Amino acid sequence: MFELITRTSRRPRPARKGLVPAVMAASVFAALVTGCSSNDSDTATTSTPPPAELPEGAQLVQESSRTTQTLQSVHLNLVVTNIPNLPVEKVDADVTNQPQGSGQAAGSAKVRLKENDPFIETKFLVVDKTLYSAPDGVSYKPVGDAEKMYDPGVILDKDKGIANVIAQVQNPKSEGREKIDGVDVVKVTGTIAGSVIDPIVPKAGDGVGNLPITLYIKDVAPPTTSVAMPSTAASTGDGPNLVRAVVTKDAGNFQVTLSKWGDPVTVAKPGS
Repeated sequence: MFELITRTSRRPRPARKGLVPAVMAASVFAALVTGCSSNDSDTATTSTPPPAELPEGAQLVQESSRTTQTLQSVHLNLVVTNIPNLPVEKVDADVTNQPQGSGQAAGSAKVRLKENDPFIETKFLVVDKTLYSAPDGVSYKPVGDAEKMYDPGVILDKDKGIANVIAQVQNPKSEGREKIDGVDVVKVTGTIAGSVIDPIVPKAGDGVGNLPITLYIKDVAPPTTSVAMPSTAASTGDGPNLVRAVVTKDAGNFQVTLSKWGDPVTVAKPGS
């Protein structure tokens, strides 16, 4: 009590001129810095979004199939590994399904022009369902009906092409995210009937039931209902396009890689 009375009865010393404002300013500055640091830390913590959930496999496959149905052109790279007795081993080509019902293709391939013949590497064209081959890379000669040998244009056929393959994948399951040739993709696994695969790679589905398939689909936000593309409109090349499909058969596999979705493709008939 004595000490309290003594302290309260003392006359306070006059503050030095300028000291109080300086102390107050320092206190305010410290509070601001502390507050900003706290807010920045909170913001850094809360502004980082959690990893996006994987899209559901069945929905992603459905969206990719719908997008692929409207593609009118694409670049195709097909590689067959350790599957004997097929008419094709490699294809690297630009493909279009225009004009409708009579698609066109141009590129290079390793194919058998006749059953049981050895493979040859050749440049080729497909125009009006006729396959033209140029083993020398210059002179294109008609070989025959492309549909009886190999027609890359089938890749964009709405009924039996790659869109149908995607749609027919059974038990699709999203497995994770990856990159292929710099493109963000979602990996989807499932199985596919050999009969569905056969038009894409002739004879690959002979004598088999279901085969393991892995799809790599471009990782993009699905279109909303308000901006969804009508099914009859040509794809602009955007959307959840198929980037790669890998089908395993016995000890081998074949791999279809697509790019340049929707880029214009024009193929001139040799001699025209």
